[in-house]
Amino acid sequence: MNIAIILAVSKYKIPGNDLPASKKDGEIIHEILLGANKYDEILYLNENESSLEVKEKLSSFFTKCSTSHIEELFFYYSGHGEFSNGKFYYLLSDFEERKRHQTTLQNEEFDNFARSLNPELVVKVVDACQSGERYIKEFDILPKYFIETKEGFKNCYFLYSSLNTQSSYQDNNLSFFTKSFIDAIKQHPLDQISYINIIEFITDEFHHVGDQTPYFVIQAQMTEKFCYYNNELRGYLNDLALLGKISEDEQKGHSTLVDLVKKNAKNYVDKAGALKAIIFCKKEFDKLQLDKDIKQLYNPTISYSRDNDNFVGARIIGKWLHRNTNNFLAKPAYDFPGSSEEKDIIGYEFLFEEAPFNFLTIELQSKFPNLKSYQSNIALLVSKKELTFFHSIFTYKESGWDLEKLETVRGKWLYTTNLIADQSDIKDGIEVIFDEINKVITADIDTQLGLDLI
Repeated sequence: MNIAIILAVSKYKIPGNDLPASKKDGEIIHEILLGANKYDEILYLNENESSLEVKEKLSSFFTKCSTSHIEELFFYYSGHGEFSNGKFYYLLSDFEERKRHQTTLQNEEFDNFARSLNPELVVKVVDACQSGERYIKEFDILPKYFIETKEGFKNCYFLYSSLNTQSSYQDNNLSFFTKSFIDAIKQHPLDQISYINIIEFITDEFHHVGDQTPYFVIQAQMTEKFCYYNNELRGYLNDLALLGKISEDEQKGHSTLVDLVKKNAKNYVDKAGALKAIIFCKKEFDKLQLDKDIKQLYNPTISYSRDNDNFVGARIIGKWLHRNTNNFLAKPAYDFPGSSEEKDIIGYEFLFEEAPFNFLTIELQSKFPNLKSYQSNIALLVSKKELTFFHSIFTYKESGWDLEKLETVRGKWLYTTNLIADQSDIKDGIEVIFDEINKVITADIDTQLGLDLI
């Protein structure tokens, strides 16, 4: 028995997070699976079902299939995904940060369902637009995580749309990764196509696309077939012949290379535009949005600087620059002249001399002796297209009367990347930092007072 699950989420409760292409993604994958005449049972969820409804339907579906021998379990997801605290989440339509476990489908949760069926083969195709913050210490942490999740499956193919340091892209018609998956099937010359054929096609298609790098986890014979062509499937794929081509109307709107360049150039800035963005950042950081209770408990002060020697995370950012291809006006600083070894990195150089600052420190001094004080460190990297914030929050530990020492060893560094030409996008990135500060302090106070146990 072969079974399949399609979960596509295109509308989200949080404003500005809708993914219109995900609806079409789900519809086309569903039609392909129906046309293949391979799957005995298909669970199709593409109406932005609530998290409760999704989980109930999944549970019922797995229970229904539990008495049968499962040859293949195929799972497809299109929507927002988030990697947080060592776990991957499929975000559902009613997602709320404070109800993360209730309003998401955890990858671990799905895997437990899947393992209960003991299928011969598990296939996951995940076209997830990464949401939320990114961890700085391990740029390849998401691939490592999914490699570990193959344990407990006899055979598996996991196809993921992008690394955790990247976004997965889409337009209003289709997500690009899903389009490549469909094209792999449509353009295959033989009457049968294997999963490895699809993977090789996608790999070649994204080879020169630096902003999105799909990755794959394979634990199988590499001969397993996705489907055999029949007249129904071939007819449907032929009807999709115009998929991805520019229509006549679009050609009129983008008829020349010059037009395309001009449109793309709106996402870039010159030196004056970069300075304007940094000044805008200062105005927004000066507003420091703290929760009402935290405002009453802490005295905040903000200082701005260009002296990297005094920035706590300089070495970590230097390593990040070393590991990641980028166009930022910055480079790693090494302990020895001429060295390019990561072990010799001591910090980084900020190469935008006209910038008034490149990092800031927010001190949060407790007003009460039973509460810890905090320090948040935020660095900016800029390019012609992007502005990235690296940030962390550390606690002070008492080392004597009226003496405190900053605890930086266990600090967690995160980063968010925003379009430098878009002030609303920059503002969103700064609000993410404010939210993290509020969340960390609130969680610590709740734990100290025992409120997290109530």
